[in-house]
Amino acid sequence: GRGPILEDLPTEPMPDPLAASSRRPTGEAAPSSAFEHTRFHFTSGIPSGEKATIRDRRGMVLLSYRSFASVVGIVASLVAGVVLLAGLAGVMFLFMEGRLLPAIAALVLSVAFTAVIVMLVPSSKVTIYEGSQPALTVTQQTKFSFPAVTWLVNTPNGQLLGRIRRGFLSRFGRDRWALMGPSDTGPSGLAIEESLVRSLQRKLAGKFNSRYQSNIRIRYAGSDAGTIQRRPAADGTTDVLDLAPNCPLDRRLAVALATLVLGSEP
Repeated sequence: GRGPILEDLPTEPMPDPLAASSRRPTGEAAPSSAFEHTRFHFTSGIPSGEKATIRDRRGMVLLSYRSFASVVGIVASLVAGVVLLAGLAGVMFLFMEGRLLPAIAALVLSVAFTAVIVMLVPSSKVTIYEGSQPALTVTQQTKFSFPAVTWLVNTPNGQLLGRIRRGFLSRFGRDRWALMGPSDTGPSGLAIEESLVRSLQRKLAGKFNSRYQSNIRIRYAGSDAGTIQRRPAADGTTDVLDLAPNCPLDRRLAVALATLVLGSEP
């Protein structure tokens, strides 16, 4: 007898249902393996334009970027602080003298001069690389940083991962960064210095002695997401981004935030 006729049977391989179900929608970039970690060690003190690295807990290089550290922001903050404090002192003196209109004029001028000084800080853009390939871009959305500055965090193919916003008034108190997703309807969070006292110590003496630095707490979607450690820990480690194992924040957005915090000042 003749065997079964096979010439009409399909010869293409059957599709893998698991592989098909694991595919991401078109245009959505999968996070790189470099962002799967929960601890990222940043390299500080790198001159502007030179390569700065981000390492894992074992010291292996995960990511890198060109340093954009600048003293311009520090000087602008100090000058703006002096102008604002002097202006407020003048406003209080005029108010106590009963000169209401000059007090209002002095207040307006003080705020205006402070805003102009802050606006002179140049905009920033940084590309974070994994090896030789871009992994993230962090771009300042507006040229000026008054009344607030917003950075957009994008993948190399242009997908918006989230936004980071910082108001200029935070330069004079506790530094804080608002964390937002691609849309205004999604979850949001806040990164803020641990206390006002620590914040003032950092502004006055943090650059002279690292033990006066302040750490930053990150909360997102109502839960603790991690910390940015600027003050040396008991084992001497510093400039570290530590994320909770169940961190609800996209780790790429967290790394972008830590890069802005730790990489913007020399």
